[in-house]
Parts: sequence; C-alpha cells; structure tokens
Amino acid sequence: MREPRIVALARHPVFADAANILNRLYETYDFLLECVVPDIQPAASDGRRIALGTALEPTVRHRLDRAVRKIRDVPSCRVELAGLLGELRDRREVTLAAEAERAGTRRVLAASRGHVDLLSRPDTPTRTHQDFTALFREHLSAGESADHLAPLTPDQVAVARDAVDLMTDTAPDLCAGLFRHARYLVAVDGPDAFDSASTREIPGAAFVALRCMRTPERLAEAMVHEFVHLRLYDLQMTRSVFAPDYDTRTAPTVAPEWHRESTVSRWPVDRALAAAHVYVHLAAWFEERARTSPDPQLERSALTADFRASSLLGKVAQSADTCLGPAGRDFLSWLTQVHQDRTAPRPATGVPVAS
Repeated sequence: MREPRIVALARHPVFADAANILNRLYETYDFLLECVVPDIQPAASDGRRIALGTALEPTVRHRLDRAVRKIRDVPSCRVELAGLLGELRDRREVTLAAEAERAGTRRVLAASRGHVDLLSRPDTPTRTHQDFTALFREHLSAGESADHLAPLTPDQVAVARDAVDLMTDTAPDLCAGLFRHARYLVAVDGPDAFDSASTREIPGAAFVALRCMRTPERLAEAMVHEFVHLRLYDLQMTRSVFAPDYDTRTAPTVAPEWHRESTVSRWPVDRALAAAHVYVHLAAWFEERARTSPDPQLERSALTADFRASSLLGKVAQSADTCLGPAGRDFLSWLTQVHQDRTAPRPATGVPVAS
C-alpha cells in the first residue's frame, strides 16, 4: 500500500526537505556578502560572514532579500548590505527571540522535532520588535484602526501549545519540516484583521487572528496553512520556481470557482500556485484527521480542499510552459502526483478509520 499523502508531502529531497532548502538559502546569503561586501564584512574564524540565526531572522532576511533583488545593480546592492551590516553592529540583540529573552517575555512552542517562538508581547519597546511591527504595518496591515499585533494571555499560549501537539500527532514528519521554516507565530486583532497571513516580505513569520486561536484545532489548521506558505517562500529564493521574465503584474490569471463573487476574482499564476500548494497540504491534513476523529466537518473540509487543489493545479498547468521555471515545472508535477495518489477510499462522513 502506498504511503499516505500527508507523509509523501514531507519526503521530496528538493521541495520538502527543510534542511536542504534552508542550507541552500543560508549559503545564498553568505555568498552574497562574500561577493559584494567582503571588505565590509570579513569572514569569521568559521569562514562565514553572517551567523545562521542572524541571517534567517525575519527583519534581517527582509533586507538580505532586497539586496538579492538588486544584484544586477551591484552598487545599489552594496549600499543595501552596508546599511544592514552597520545597523547589526550597533545592536546588542539582533533577533526578536533574544530581545524577548532579555525582557523575560519569550514563549517557545516546543515540539519533539522543532519549535517556533510565540511573539507574546509584540509591543516590547526594543529596536527589532519595532522594526518587525513596521514591516507588518507596511506589508500586511489594513490600517492602524483596522488591525494590530496583539499580546497573548497565558490561556492563549496554552491553546498554542495544544495546537503544536495536534500538529505533531497528526503529521509528525511534515510538521517537523514546517517548524524549521517558521521562526515566529504572531497574533493579530482588530475589526478588519485577516484570519491568517504571511508574506515574502516578512519571511519566517506567520500571523494568525486571535479569533482563530480559540481552539487548538482551528489554530493548528492556520499554522499548517501559513507554514506551508513559508516553505514555498524559502524555496522560491533558491530555485527557479518561476521563469526569469515572470512578472506578477502582467502574468496570465486564473479564475477560482469559489472566488467568482470576490472583488479579486482572478489570480496571477504565482498566487494560484501558492494556493494550490496550500490546498494540497490541507486536503491531506483534513484527510488524515478524519481517519481518527468523528467530526463530520473534517471530511467536508477535506473534500473542499481537495476540489480547490485539483482546480488550481489544472489551471496553473495551462500556463506552466511560459510562467514556471525548470524547478517550478518539476514542483507542479510533484504536487499533482502526490495530490492524485490517494492511498485508500475516504471513510464515510464522521466515521473514524483505524490508523
């Protein structure tokens, strides 16, 4: 019998191996510093020009990614890197986790094979926390009166710990990898706050509304959703997911059937691929949970995610030759194969199946 989809999604050596993806990402940043600013940032005794933990910090990665995008204009790239390195030298702490540790507010969601920091006090008056909040305001917020980063109560921290346990119990191999792509889980509140979100501009951080943190089940779903996005963001930095001349502003668009009445009824190929990637994982997630839980909503959620994944994979495939790069076409092929490769008929609604 073939392995469950939830297991297959954790196994690809290029597209799902967190250590491979993150090591390649780190080497990209270190090589960038070596090539562009060797005089400003000499190598340390280990031959590295930036520590791994520093390079993968969201606020630092935001600047490193901007420098990567400027690589064809070396003087501009050099200015970007010089500014970042100067700021880092002036700081006592360069990570949110270190600042929270010093302030006595650090909360770590530990799993058997990984962890993620829970930003329990985003209003901590320190430089990196302030920079992180500014990135949220610029790239995700709907406005100061609409939403804000929210502190967490002990009860909410407990729900988050239970959500992590649910993730590792349901999909231990998959979630062990996903936890490596997510450095921080951050709560959002406000009248116009989204359910959950992430962005390439704040890599390594997942944002979830407080209303989605009331139960471990809802929070675990949101974490899987956003952590899968974070993995794709990391993959895009080091693989040819999209064609060299791909531009989201002029790319072909697709029309998801469930968004016909939305103000944004058509999505560019990159958004459609990212959504397909998530729905493939959610279909497998709900399918796995439905095997051991009597909740009939899990089966319905699995069917919905399954349909959306199939629809988007087919639509993206129509533009694959012109919009995707070599790695992107292989990535799409792998996702499609895993999604179509069901291991057994689904159980009847609400009837658990022994694992």
